[in-house]
Amino acid sequence: MIKVKGFKFSGISAGLKKSNNKDLGLIFSEKKCIAHAIFTQNKVVAAPITIGRKIIKKKSIQSIVVNSGSANACTGEEGIVATNKVLDYIASLTNMKSDNFFPSSTGIIGSQLDYKAINKNIPKLIKSLSDKGYKDFAEAITTTDKFLKISHKRIKIGGNFYNFLGIAKGAGMIHPNMATMLCFFLTDLKFEPQIFKTIINEATKKSFNSISVDGDMSTNDTVIGLSNGMGGDATIKKSHKSLPTVSKAINEIFYELASLIVKDAEGGSKFCRINVSGTKSEKSANIIARKVANSLLFKTALFGSDPNWGRIIAAIGSVNIKYINQHKIDISIGKHFLVKNGIGCKKTKIINQLMKKKDIIININLNSGKHSSYMLTNDIGVKYVKFNSYYTT
Repeated sequence: MIKVKGFKFSGISAGLKKSNNKDLGLIFSEKKCIAHAIFTQNKVVAAPITIGRKIIKKKSIQSIVVNSGSANACTGEEGIVATNKVLDYIASLTNMKSDNFFPSSTGIIGSQLDYKAINKNIPKLIKSLSDKGYKDFAEAITTTDKFLKISHKRIKIGGNFYNFLGIAKGAGMIHPNMATMLCFFLTDLKFEPQIFKTIINEATKKSFNSISVDGDMSTNDTVIGLSNGMGGDATIKKSHKSLPTVSKAINEIFYELASLIVKDAEGGSKFCRINVSGTKSEKSANIIARKVANSLLFKTALFGSDPNWGRIIAAIGSVNIKYINQHKIDISIGKHFLVKNGIGCKKTKIINQLMKKKDIIININLNSGKHSSYMLTNDIGVKYVKFNSYYTT
């Protein structure tokens, strides 16, 4: 059983989805939390992002309220009012302040948030809170997700066990920075605020900012971490001997959740990690990895299990990095070379077999430096086109 001391969860239906599936979720901490959030870099943002950016600065967050079924984006002042109505009402019922609650929304852009329907169901949402209700919450935040995305780890520090729980959603409109995704990370381990911020930033960089399903960036993306410190006396500071272990655990949770988002890609059938090495900077490695990950020609080749390395090397050469030397480029699938020193290798049965697998690793080496980066991506095929061609209808 997954438990994070001091945290309770609930997820119910408020009638925001036509399916009547769960669409309203709540995470409640018994104590105020150390909190850090990272938001979409899209210039068009939803109402809860506008409000959440202000709330996070007040350092007063104790709970998170999330709705699916409506992104509450591009809804003008009416959308701001709607979110505030929800926060004010849930605060009044819990004898708390509205800025103790952090808002998130996900769904179709442009639809006004039915705050009356939400507020009608908030008493039920509060009553349903349970330390075992994390799956109900995870279900309530989904949109086109085919499965729930939950990752948990437990670490012993001193004489106590501390818990780390990540719950995410996302399947389409995925592109850094970040993606159409929400991630809620919770721990009962206490942190020095700056250390917590640093770890969350680094884990996000290596996970949610390293994935791309379709190259489209959302208006609602949020990663937020909460630490209530109720698991024991330990406090993670820069000098704490368990810092590397804790950081590793959080990074692993974030990477697993990001991988699950890519594997749940709308209409996707392949999961692909693109490793780029031998560059003069991490930045240039990242640029190349993203270029290949977002190439429709490459992604359709993945769908067709076609080892068409020409599409990969063409994408590499199209970026604005002057030191790229085509005669040094190596490309391989796993350990099997497609390209050596810029020249194609003979295709083999093993390569064809590897391309048919559900999980594929593409390695690109520029042989021009010591830096590296990676991206996680998927194929694009018929199902993706069909699904997204009538999403709002």
